[in-house]
Amino acid sequence: MRVRDLGTLVVAVDDAEQRVVGSKGTAMLALLTINVNQRVSVDSLMDAAWGDRVTPGSASTLESHIWRLRQLLEPRRARRQPSSTLVNDAGGYRLIGGPSSVDSLAFAAAAREVRELLAAGDATPALGRAETALALWRGRPYGNFADQEWAQPAVARLQELRDQLQELRIEALLACDALDLALSDLQPLIGSQPFREHLRALQMEALYRSGRGEQSLQAYREMRRALLDEIGIEPGVELQHLHRRILDNDPSLIRPERPARPAAGARSSQVLLPPGLTPLVGREDELSRLTDLVRERRLITIAGPAGCGKTRLAIEVGRAAASEFPDGVWFVDLTAVSQPELVTDVVASTIGIAVAAGATPQENLRSYLRDRRLLLVLDNCEHVLSAVATLVQMTLGDPDVAADCCLLTTSREPISIGGEITWALTPLGLPADGADPASAPAVQLFLQRLRAVRPALPIDEAVLARVVEICRAVDGLPLPLELAAARARSYSLDDIVAQVTADPSRLGRIGRGPADHRATVRSAIEWGHRLLTPTLQTAHRRISVLPGRFSPGLAAEVIFGSRASGDAASGDAASGDRATTAEIDEAGLVRDDIDDLLAQLTHRSLLTPAGLPGRPTAFRQLTTVRSHAQHVLAETGETARCLDRRDGWTTAHLIARPPLGRSAEVDWYGVIDDNYPSVRATLARALIERPDHRRGRLSSRLSYYWYYREMMAEGSRWLRLDVDRLRAGDPVEKMVSEIALAGSLASQGRIDGARPFLDDALGALPATTPEQLVAIGEGLVGLIVALWWRDQQELVIRAYDLLIRVVDRAGSADLGLLADAVECEVLFVRGLVDESIGRAAQVHRRAVASDNLMARWVTCGPPVVAALMAAKPDDGIAWVHRCMRDHFRLGTGAAGMFIETRADFAAQQGQYPRAAELYAAARAETRRASMPWPRRALSAELMAATADRLSRADYERAWQRGERLTIEEIAAAG
Repeated sequence: MRVRDLGTLVVAVDDAEQRVVGSKGTAMLALLTINVNQRVSVDSLMDAAWGDRVTPGSASTLESHIWRLRQLLEPRRARRQPSSTLVNDAGGYRLIGGPSSVDSLAFAAAAREVRELLAAGDATPALGRAETALALWRGRPYGNFADQEWAQPAVARLQELRDQLQELRIEALLACDALDLALSDLQPLIGSQPFREHLRALQMEALYRSGRGEQSLQAYREMRRALLDEIGIEPGVELQHLHRRILDNDPSLIRPERPARPAAGARSSQVLLPPGLTPLVGREDELSRLTDLVRERRLITIAGPAGCGKTRLAIEVGRAAASEFPDGVWFVDLTAVSQPELVTDVVASTIGIAVAAGATPQENLRSYLRDRRLLLVLDNCEHVLSAVATLVQMTLGDPDVAADCCLLTTSREPISIGGEITWALTPLGLPADGADPASAPAVQLFLQRLRAVRPALPIDEAVLARVVEICRAVDGLPLPLELAAARARSYSLDDIVAQVTADPSRLGRIGRGPADHRATVRSAIEWGHRLLTPTLQTAHRRISVLPGRFSPGLAAEVIFGSRASGDAASGDAASGDRATTAEIDEAGLVRDDIDDLLAQLTHRSLLTPAGLPGRPTAFRQLTTVRSHAQHVLAETGETARCLDRRDGWTTAHLIARPPLGRSAEVDWYGVIDDNYPSVRATLARALIERPDHRRGRLSSRLSYYWYYREMMAEGSRWLRLDVDRLRAGDPVEKMVSEIALAGSLASQGRIDGARPFLDDALGALPATTPEQLVAIGEGLVGLIVALWWRDQQELVIRAYDLLIRVVDRAGSADLGLLADAVECEVLFVRGLVDESIGRAAQVHRRAVASDNLMARWVTCGPPVVAALMAAKPDDGIAWVHRCMRDHFRLGTGAAGMFIETRADFAAQQGQYPRAAELYAAARAETRRASMPWPRRALSAELMAATADRLSRADYERAWQRGERLTIEEIAAAG
């Protein structure tokens, strides 16, 4: 059977051609052939066959068309025998084929073969192969369906391939000195494609070599005139270069040099590296810098996690630096070396060193390296590190033996000997916020591999979005990216997203390939896992319950358990400090060893440093590494216990939140930052996976964290879940969560959404404990501030009345100071502006004395707004900067609101360029925090006035500068 698709679509069986009966069946076969060896969904087939006229009965009719196609493609298939050519495939069908059964595949394979033959200097077979392939072309591919939207990309690709193959045939004719035939065949090609410059270059070469130099130059002048007149461009580099060579009578044009074929059995050079069949993606900087290093240094180790591309990079470095090593570049894969003492033997045999009688392999290697300059690439050294270290010391330790040699090694961990340069290879870069996703190296690699298996797939926004999800799910690691892309032949990108999100370690090689430790992601990681000590294996698997970034304190908790009773979190864990007492758990782990354990795992590329700027060191497991570790943890039956340890630690830290406004909050928020992925996982487990109203509130303790970290939208979702969970629980706990949720929604300007929770919470004050009273009061403080900034006067007064009753019963000095601070806002709401400002100055002094940051910045509000309303910017600027300084020590959650106010003052001062900058910065920050913009009608008026006072160009330049300003720059500028 052969599908002949390079023209009207027919099927040839035993050399007898048969057309498909009916247009619908023909359309289906065309689509299946375009996507040969790939799944085509039922929906796509129906769309190709029926277009807009799909009916409920089309699906059943489709089955009959598929049956007829199978009869046509496999007429000798026995009854009830499954089809091996047109197979069912997960809600679709797949046509199985190759160059021997599909003309278009044979056509593409022939084009590759012709290029290879010409590159090797085999012009005669190249010419024959090109003519045989071109004979397959019978007309426009897929006949009447060539103009269908789903066929156009494939048709365009095949037509371009035909044009290239025709050019290659002309090149073969020139190489065979069939100049007259080449010239006659070039005429119709140039006539049909007058602007295809390579065809004109072939014509010029043929004319010149035929002794018709003037006609060759005339051909160039005609091409140049046509390009200038029709397109407005000069000829390209190829034509210009050939033109100069003709003018110079370059003798090599008469008989162009062709590459010589190496003698049978001979090495083409001493650069013995595995072939690179695809371009290296996203490693250009590493390649350049490592190439420079191997020229200057004698031992470089590329270290990194499984699947990050160490081997491929080392090979390309060896290729790029080959000219610097006249005695060769040698690649030695140590994967299969199970006995360390054989490392030297493998190296010596790879190079082909002659064995001297009575000498050891080490002596033979030392003797060979003397007075030579070569590069030795040792791949996969992690399991024989001691032997590699011995080899390095023996060969490079004596500069008289191998002064000009270099060893480039790849390993999960460095060799750790003197003189070693360690290049830590990280995953490929992921898309940055606001940047073009297609420019990210990880995305580029995936797209390159995707095009190899789905060349006809259009890369639109939807496809790009799925690709980004896949890249993020595997942390940009090249190996899982390539394995995931290979699945696109069988699965949709949506399916692949689900697979890599669920368990990226299950990705495996499809089809033929080396049966090594890289066959699957999990086996690649297991290769390094087996080399760990039992202690490190235990730590590796237990840490897997920590998604994303985590601190050493949290790592110690999940590895060792709490020093308190059972696995409940201890006060030490809650403080974020790591344990300091020497305690041994059931696996023999000593708590004091936590720093060493984390360092060892990092050294072996199973952990990655992930600390935030200005914060203590934190770590993370790459997603693929964590997936492997989770499987091992499940096998040991420790998963539930380690999850409980994690949740106990995070819950204890939430409970230990310092009093609102205290400077200790800064460090408490910092510990949340260091471990927020685990905090989020704890919330998901408590509020979604196994909600229980008997457990205390969790989200309300984070309400201020979400505010200060510009995460109000996420915080609202968690708070709503907490409120729903507590409806059947403690009414006081529910009240605290409702107040926190109302405050979160009010901060976002969602007053209508907040009002039901306000009405429910601002009722009678139930009987409660002092700790719960303080929690209610702190929630009310945040709620009042949010309502005041939103000009919700009646709600401000209602919430304040409840706050006063809470303060009277709570007996907390900190809460009393905060109540005095918001009283300034209440006085302002009641029209007592002068009294409000005087009270604010007094409370602010008290807040500074007690270092209560929230009371300090809250009291700045009334003086700022009064100055703004009175158009007295000089009075308000000092207050707004006090507010920003104190607020920003805790976080920048409301930065946009403060920057907007500062912009208003700049506009009132007539500093319009500065005002435009600040308005742009305020808008960017406000939208990032999911808050309304602009907050005040006055701001909109002043912003319009700013635009009127500046030229359009000056306003846009100032706006663009403002969009790039950071909060730190704004706060420092004053």
